Amino acid sequence: MSAIKKRFAVLLCVLLLCACGEKPEDSEVPPTEEESGPYTLTVRVADPQSTLAPPAVTESGGETILYHLFENLLRWTDGGDGWAVLSNGQAENYTVETDYAGNATYTFTLREDAKWSDGRAVTAEDFVTAWQRLADPANELPHRELMSAIVGFDEVLEDEEPAPLGVSAPDSRTLVVALKGNPAWFLAEVCAGAYTMPVRADLVNQTNGAVTNGAYTATIFNREQVVLERSGTYYETDPRGPEVIRFQTMSGSQTDYADLLAGDAALTVNLPPERLRELADSGLWTPEPVTGTYGVLLNTQTAPFDNADVRAAFHLAVDRQALAEELWEAAVRPAPGVVPYGVSDYSTRPVVEEKAPEKENTLPDPNAEPEPEAPAPTCWDFRSHSLEVVTAEHAHDYETDRSYAQALLAKAGYPGGSGFPVVEYVYVEQGIWDGQIADALCKMWKEALGVSVTAREVKQEEYDALLAPAAPEEGGEEETAEDGEGEPLLPAFQMAGEILSPAYSDAGALLSCWHSTSADNVTGYASDAFDILLSAAAAAVSPDARDAYLHDAEAILLEDSPVIPLLCRGGSYQLAEGYTGLYRAPDGVFFLYGVHREATEG
Repeated sequence: MSAIKKRFAVLLCVLLLCACGEKPEDSEVPPTEEESGPYTLTVRVADPQSTLAPPAVTESGGETILYHLFENLLRWTDGGDGWAVLSNGQAENYTVETDYAGNATYTFTLREDAKWSDGRAVTAEDFVTAWQRLADPANELPHRELMSAIVGFDEVLEDEEPAPLGVSAPDSRTLVVALKGNPAWFLAEVCAGAYTMPVRADLVNQTNGAVTNGAYTATIFNREQVVLERSGTYYETDPRGPEVIRFQTMSGSQTDYADLLAGDAALTVNLPPERLRELADSGLWTPEPVTGTYGVLLNTQTAPFDNADVRAAFHLAVDRQALAEELWEAAVRPAPGVVPYGVSDYSTRPVVEEKAPEKENTLPDPNAEPEPEAPAPTCWDFRSHSLEVVTAEHAHDYETDRSYAQALLAKAGYPGGSGFPVVEYVYVEQGIWDGQIADALCKMWKEALGVSVTAREVKQEEYDALLAPAAPEEGGEEETAEDGEGEPLLPAFQMAGEILSPAYSDAGALLSCWHSTSADNVTGYASDAFDILLSAAAAAVSPDARDAYLHDAEAILLEDSPVIPLLCRGGSYQLAEGYTGLYRAPDGVFFLYGVHREATEG
């Protein structure tokens, strides 16, 4: 879990803290409509970037920049509701064949007019180079796990000649990919992802985005800004879109928002608290999905949390709504489950036929307030789907839950908390409210259950050590047993605050962290039913069946409570008045190709 946590920590810190950076000089302000020059769009959506090499980017906002510089086999286009949908990209089409064991082989045909910005043709070998390089652990690239579904991934060794990945180029326009099974997330996360873009063999060390195969190339790249200009070789350009995109480093929510209102930026994220409260009070705003849940891990291998009734009692004793309100963060919402908002579901969305309301034979009131506009549709994700399939209740009455929690604790032998040992909750302060959450939880457990929990802030190194397997007792030969003999190695923690985020946008990628055989399963949780559902999901050919298994698996996980989901953190953005054409994806990814000023009447 700690590896997943580190991946998401950068994004969480940006959402909670203001990035540092100097405001550009007056000469850097984008030209107004009256000034001459190309149409330049200035946005504040990114932190300083250390590289523009796709597989190495980790800084917040870097994914958005990459999508404008490079293009994958598939691309994201406007779905008409403000959210991105999959379309053909560098590949004009693809076919898929599945063998008797359910293993898929994809064959992509690249478009003839796919070119790099220096005029050279994009070839299938460019994708082979990129993906083989990403899979090789010797390169220590952060998004290596995206290649895990491809045949040969497990055989790629660091200390020997890299084994061939199941990716080949029979000719310059044909790419063949052999998969283990047919994971639903392959097309969206690998074939349309930002970190798996093609790489030319002669440009593997390029970090400045000067030669690209996307709609733009980078002309300025430093810590203050990244400036992109339209590529003359890209096959499709929106004539209304910007000729130049200036990604200025974020300067803090207050400064960025003030510059948006002043016309110095057309798009900003992480709106200041006052603006967020205005949006929340309107009742028409929903936080942008961010694929991270803040939760509590429980060590199921040691007392008292080896008792399922104790774990469930601690789970039910948490009032998530009160916790969210205590933080006074408009973008924070209670977590209905372990899987956060924004994580994709790949099944077919059910069509719901709404009954037309009966018309009343009354005249409209000319003095009545106009009805508010409906909120923009949210993306189809795991959480939205779970509301419809109802694998677990989302709405809870806290007083009822608390009474049941007290009964469970009594059943476990601790009526009213009597005789319950003092337990420790450890956390790492990564934002502005980790400590607040810890204090609020300790208070809730004390008031609801009568138990004492001590919260302790630790450094990341100590946190990782506490969650790593350790001997149950010092001394003796048994404590280092690795051959199945002697006492098992156990983590030393009892309760730990943790950021839960999948390595890629798929519920299975996160839920598998609690599989009994997973190296990431620091809680020691083991459930045959849960494991069977994950295995069934992995083997399922139908996306509908796969998603159903995953929803049922999450329901079991919530019932057994080796983890207590608390809060989902959301994002926010605002496009300057008069602009249109923006669409987006979860985790603060924005597509700016067609952003333009709306035509004014008259």
